[in-house]
Amino acid sequence: MMELWCLRKKFSLLKIKMYKKLIEIFLSWNTKINLSAIRDEKWVKIKHIQDSLEWLKVMKKLKLKEKIDLVDVWSWSWFPLLPLAIENKNWNLIWLESVRKKVNAINDMIEKLWLKNVKVIWTRAEDYKEKQFDILTARAVAYIDKLLKFTYHLVKKWWYFVLYKLNSEQEYEDILKNCKKYKLDLIEKYKYKLFEDDVERIIYVLKKN
Repeated sequence: MMELWCLRKKFSLLKIKMYKKLIEIFLSWNTKINLSAIRDEKWVKIKHIQDSLEWLKVMKKLKLKEKIDLVDVWSWSWFPLLPLAIENKNWNLIWLESVRKKVNAINDMIEKLWLKNVKVIWTRAEDYKEKQFDILTARAVAYIDKLLKFTYHLVKKWWYFVLYKLNSEQEYEDILKNCKKYKLDLIEKYKYKLFEDDVERIIYVLKKN
């Protein structure tokens, strides 16, 4: 398997160091609060970091403005939040989290990675009403009906929900139903695999009308 750092030509030496540091800190915290079943450096690179960065391929099609306000919800392992923060220094990223120990852990990671464009807010997504965002990301979390019920208010009109999912016909049908219910347009359905024999994954982009 080709090293992750070789997959993106634009990786600078600084970014390589940041990703290596991210993996190191993640694996350390994972022994303390069980963030993920993935406990091997190679698979953290592929199944967490590389998976998070797949969104960048989709992003190019949307022709986004340079400065983006992004909120990430319910990401137990801090992905895609931290890779996106490393890749997009002009973006402002917020993580909404109600579990205090996870807030403490990610604040430690943000500090050690010297990330200035990420902020963690200790609250539940459904309770946060201070602002709306251009993009909401949710990776391998709740079903679409629950997700939209608690996060619909977080996204600005004409902007996007970005959902990382495993490819499932039933969930696709549920997404279409909820798009109709919440007046959303499904504008992108990006399928991919991370490695040979991997399950098929999919990123849905939903536009709020």
